[in-house]
Amino acid sequence: MTVGEMRTVAILGGTVAGWMAAATLARRLPRRHYRVIVVETDRDGDGLGDFGTTLTALPSIRPFHDSLGIDENLILRATRGSFSLGVAFAGWAERDSAYFLPFGTVGAPLGPVAFHQLLTRLRQLGRPVRAADYAIAAIAAQAGRFARPSTDQHSISSHYAYGLHLDAWGYLAAMRATAEAHGARAAAAPFRRALLGTSGEIAALELANGDSLAALLFVDATGSDALLSEAALGVGFESWRQWLPCDQAMAVLVPDPSDPPPLGHVEALANGWRSGTPLAGEAGRLLCWSSAFGDAGGAAALGVEGGELPHLIAFENGRRAAPWYRNCVAIGAAACVLEPLHPVALHLVQSALARLVTLFPDSPEAAVESAEYNRMTINETESARDFLIAQYATNGRLADPFWNAVRSIRPPDRLAYKVAQFASAGRMPMFDDDMFEEADWIGLLDAQGLHPRRHDALAGSIPVERIEQHLARLREAIIAGVKAMPPHGEYLRRAYSAPPRGAAA
Repeated sequence: MTVGEMRTVAILGGTVAGWMAAATLARRLPRRHYRVIVVETDRDGDGLGDFGTTLTALPSIRPFHDSLGIDENLILRATRGSFSLGVAFAGWAERDSAYFLPFGTVGAPLGPVAFHQLLTRLRQLGRPVRAADYAIAAIAAQAGRFARPSTDQHSISSHYAYGLHLDAWGYLAAMRATAEAHGARAAAAPFRRALLGTSGEIAALELANGDSLAALLFVDATGSDALLSEAALGVGFESWRQWLPCDQAMAVLVPDPSDPPPLGHVEALANGWRSGTPLAGEAGRLLCWSSAFGDAGGAAALGVEGGELPHLIAFENGRRAAPWYRNCVAIGAAACVLEPLHPVALHLVQSALARLVTLFPDSPEAAVESAEYNRMTINETESARDFLIAQYATNGRLADPFWNAVRSIRPPDRLAYKVAQFASAGRMPMFDDDMFEEADWIGLLDAQGLHPRRHDALAGSIPVERIEQHLARLREAIIAGVKAMPPHGEYLRRAYSAPPRGAAA
């Protein structure tokens, strides 16, 4: 780059993913050298798969917002959002089962012995114990209470995390306002077609007004349409249908005047699942199923009759063969489509953008940078895929053909190895760029009813009475911490009315 040279980054898709990219790149790239332009299309959705109009963000959304200078209270108000302490699941381990997967810490180790090893020791002695009973996020969610975690690391109230429930279109508007505050702008006209160069790279985007926009780098944020990555460059798509056979979804937003709970929920059905995402005054409902196993009940299964028909979505789980190809980087559903059984979509965009900033190229030919980006991105998306597959593969619904079929499929090798190691003695091997942490994997498999056959040697060296005393003290501290929290609705109203703190949006 020569002194004073101005370079363009063109983002195709005025979507949630596209404006997240614009906000990140405009914030992180020197404004005197780079301009960031978003080109809208005639069918922009959220760029994340368009699974309805509500989004759930994992706790990783907080540092993402901080990096952009966004005040969280403003985001909540703009999106009619609510806090999330985790997700409640029903009917997965078996038809009448229920469990909660909390965000943040579950239990506490005793000396060098991991918490789940203590539970294994007690279970083998016939003591019935549930991991979530020792997670402050789970107990607070059950009680309908919430407060942001304490900054005092010695307090039990610092040992949990939270995510957010968001209205997708409110979040898109907030991301656009943030991006424009940092210098990004929308193109004067929408997208018409991609113009290719002599080497097969994207040379420019032709706009509907006849202008063309050349760029150093193009970002495809057009969702599963993948208008640049697939339609223009022909990058292939790797299907994960053999492990994740759901291919149809239906979404609707319904009024709900009650205070939203600080959790989402997902219920397994005969050939798929349905979920609920609470907002202030409304709730998003989503039905997801495999068409190969029949109909899932349509609007009736979502609890809506008459009026506006729910939004119908056809999709296929899978990933782009090369997320960064030539001078184009695909993000969001243009790079990877995963049904929102777990709220991974926003996180995958956040981490993709963090990698892109770290590996940002100096020229359109960036073979070294793109190779490393693709290695890391593929590892992460496949680890997210494996987490979803693990929940399907360990289901205990024995009377439903769909669930018997998904349980009988051989999982990917890396997942099979994880499950085998955990089932043996509670070990949880982790791989490069795993999206979920060790505690998340342990929590999921434990809640699904997959318990290790034996505990490790260290757990066997601790007297049972000492383990029980440890759990009793932990439970007492958790209950006291939850009692000090206000009701979630009350805390949310305070957040809505709080003055902004130097936000960009």
